[in-house]
Amino acid sequence: MQRDPIVIIGGFGSDWRDYQELARLLAGIADRRVFITHVTRATWVLGGFSDYKLLVDCAHQAVLHALRITGAGKVVLVGHSAGGVIGRGYLADKAIRPHHIPHHGHTRVSRLIMLGSPLRGGATSSQPGMRQAAWLDEAYPGAYWPGVQYLSVRGRLIQGRLAGGSPREILAFRNYEFLGAAGDAMGDGVVPESLAAVDGIPLMDIEGIGHSPLWGRWFGTDAAATRAWWHYFDVGDRVDEKIAYA
Repeated sequence: MQRDPIVIIGGFGSDWRDYQELARLLAGIADRRVFITHVTRATWVLGGFSDYKLLVDCAHQAVLHALRITGAGKVVLVGHSAGGVIGRGYLADKAIRPHHIPHHGHTRVSRLIMLGSPLRGGATSSQPGMRQAAWLDEAYPGAYWPGVQYLSVRGRLIQGRLAGGSPREILAFRNYEFLGAAGDAMGDGVVPESLAAVDGIPLMDIEGIGHSPLWGRWFGTDAAATRAWWHYFDVGDRVDEKIAYA
């Protein structure tokens, strides 16, 4: 039987090429075909500052392509950062905005793994993507679709600090505040832990992993982190404990 292929959805402002190393790692670790949603920085300029519907449509095309190439019936979605929000949007059976056609992706997805994804809208954030995260969490709370297995993977790297903080601590503080959370939270440098936690969705914390290349070890290129979250999810072990690795 054909194993479900993996489709990666990149994060805000990214280019599909940024995830080639993650695709290579996953292909080896999971022994599956891996596809990357064809999104460029220009795509994000067009659709990332509004309602994400263009990005959801791109994810839909990537899923259809993966299913057509492999002959499988479903895919595993791996969304990094805003890609996790887009993944939740793809599962939906309601339009994100008027004139958008929902894709009912829950019928084509067996798993949704979200890496450093802000799944809850921060209370004070006006960022469009966070508004979409808040809408999705209200319309499709928790692990809404029973036929889909969910996992949220959080990086624990740095606590934001403003007064007397290092440049990285100050940057983390500003990033956490921008998303509508407390600036002095713990997180991966961009997304604080609190916004990646949703009732009903299993959590996995990985110590020392950052959000993007700016933070050193990050979700896109770290083999140890990738091996950890894939193994824990694939074999059904507990995913609600903190994982530390050298």
